[in-house]
Parts: sequence; structure tokens; C-alpha cells
Amino acid sequence: MGFQQGNRCAHKTRRMRGTGYLVAVRGHWVMRWRVSGRYVQEATSFSTSAAGRKKAEALLMERTEINRLRDQRDRLQVLISRAQSIEQRIREIQASASVRKAVTLGELVELWRNSPRRRDCSSAQAERYAAQIGQFVTWAGEGVDVRAVDDDMAERYARHLAEHYSGNTYNKHLNTLDAAWAAVGRSAGTDANPWHDLPRKRLDTHVRRALTPEEIAAIRAAATGEDRALIEIGLRTGLRLGDACRLDWSAFRANGVLDVVTGKTGAEVVLPSAGLLAALADAGFARKASGPVLPRTAAAYASGKSGPSIVSDRIGRVFEAAGVARTVKAEGWQRARAETGFHSLRHTFVTRAIEAGIPAPIVRALVGHASAAMTDRYSHVGSAAVLEAFAAVETKL
Repeated sequence: MGFQQGNRCAHKTRRMRGTGYLVAVRGHWVMRWRVSGRYVQEATSFSTSAAGRKKAEALLMERTEINRLRDQRDRLQVLISRAQSIEQRIREIQASASVRKAVTLGELVELWRNSPRRRDCSSAQAERYAAQIGQFVTWAGEGVDVRAVDDDMAERYARHLAEHYSGNTYNKHLNTLDAAWAAVGRSAGTDANPWHDLPRKRLDTHVRRALTPEEIAAIRAAATGEDRALIEIGLRTGLRLGDACRLDWSAFRANGVLDVVTGKTGAEVVLPSAGLLAALADAGFARKASGPVLPRTAAAYASGKSGPSIVSDRIGRVFEAAGVARTVKAEGWQRARAETGFHSLRHTFVTRAIEAGIPAPIVRALVGHASAAMTDRYSHVGSAAVLEAFAAVETKL
């Protein structure tokens, strides 16, 4: 309510700041104090005598003390509410952490396989990525908490890779682990990615070269059994090692074509089969309805992480027996670089196709070396054009 002075002779008695004051009005004391920024006043029955003033001051003290305590209570209630909210958040984080802390490296591959964040890739690529992740898990230990993989451990593993692999393979392993942590890190309880900032190696752009006609003749003469058949498959189809090793008789269609879906990109390769069937027959492999064309080689390739290396080294020994050097020492590089190998057969196939004047889009179709974007660019290239082009390549093999 509003404060009325009463008369010109009103006497005001001030007290400590925040406790209000007394005003003498018509012979009695009126108490006045602030509540939430607004003045409140209350008349008393105490006279303005000295004894009345003491009684009025005591009453005013009670009123302002109650107001002060209520104000403190309200402030504390706000703080308590905030503290309860913070405590609830702490419990949520701890509960989440208690679930995540059980994620070990032994679970990493499966967690990555099922993550909606992982990059889209073919099944064959997914297996390669899983193998690379698994290689790190074996090195670090399956029982290690994913969150324990820090910068120091990542650097030590990078040095391990550098000691055993080429720069290209080194980079592939780090890129795979980088992508794996980006996909599953949060699920495993960490936002840190120790692989992301590790520098990659400068790459040697040297690639395996194509073979000369003389080298091809020498290699054919040196090869026997499934090695000879595998070399013919590589030369006459341009298939990658894995696709050549896994080639099944069912891929040879009744209409005289070989129809293979490549493992790396999922691209379909369609080629005439007559020349390859004749070469396989010369090597002692008669056509069947189904089953691996090269049973021993297919089993060796699928025998584990070292399977591809086993087959690749086997073919490399054939090259050496034919007098074809597998590596070359280049200035500025500590390690000898690969010069020839099974992949040289693919290079040879592509080289012969280019020499035959086949347009680049058709060459890509011949070897299945095309991304989805490239497929859109030359979707007009039909099977007839590919088969006709292959006839020109066959004359050079």
C-alpha cells in the first residue's frame, strides 16, 4: 500500500541497510521495508516514546528477518533444483559410460560392421577393411578398451606398419582405422580419433608394367598346372588376382561368353570365352558345369589373411623362372619396388586393348574398372561392342 507521510513533522528513524526503517506518524511508529524491490509498510500501536520505539524496532526486525529468510529459501530452492538437474545428468552420463566401457577391441570389427555410420562399400571391400581392423586388434590385444587407444598407441602402430608395408599399404591401413573410429567412436564412448591426424606416406607412383610378347612366351613356357591356367586367365580376361582365383565354371555361359561380377567394385565383366576355354584345355583343364576352375588355387587364396600373398608369390616364382625380374631398385627409395607380378597380366590386357584402338570407355567395361559415376558416363556401351572389341585384343595375346 502507498506510504502516507501524515504531517510535515513526521520523524524518520533509519536502521541497518536492508532492515527497513520507522516513521513517526501522528504519535505512532509506522514500519517500512522493501520486499522484492517494492516498499511495504505496516502501522504499529507503539507510541513514538523511547520505549515504543524499541518495541517497534523489534517488530520491524522480525518482519525484515522473515523476509530475508524467505528470500534465501527461494534462492536455495532454485539452486537445489539446478543441483538435482545436474545430478540427474551425471547419473545419465555414468549409466551410458558403464555400458560403453565394456567395448573392447575384440568387439570392434563387429561393431563397425553393424554401424550405420560406416562407409558404403562392396562385400569384398568390407572384408578387406575388416581384415585391416582385425590386424590392429591382434597387434594391440582384444581385451584393450577402445577408449585406451590414444595418440601414443596409434603412433606406435603406425611405426609397426611402416616397418612391414609399402607406403600405399601403410596409408590404406591408417585410412581404414580412421574411418572405423569415425564410425564407431561415439558408440564406444570416445569422440577422439587418434588416426585422423597421423601423416600419410608419400606414395611411389610406380606401377607394375605390362609384359612384352617375349616375356609372355617365356612365362607360359615356365608355368605348369594351375599356375599356367591362372596366368592364361589373367592374360585373357584382365581379371584381378582374387577374381581369377575364384573363377567358377558356371561363369562360362552357354552362349559363348564369360560373365563375371568383380569382387572389388561389383562391376560385371562380359567377355568371349572361346579363347580362354581353349587355353585352359591346353593346360589340362576340361570344362565342367560348375565348381572352381582352379580348386587348389581357390583354396589357397581363401586360406586366410596370407592367402593372396601365397598365390601371388607362387606366380612370382614362375616369373623368376622365366627370367622376368619381379622388382627394381630405384634411386631415393629404400625398398625395391615391384616391377612385375600377376597384376602385370591385367596391365598387359589393358595395354593390348589400347593398342587395338579400343575406346577408353570400352576398355573400362572390359576390365570392370569403373565406379558408379563412370558407369553412368558410358552406359551406352553394350555387350555387342565389348565382344567385338575383345576379338581385336585376342589377336595380340
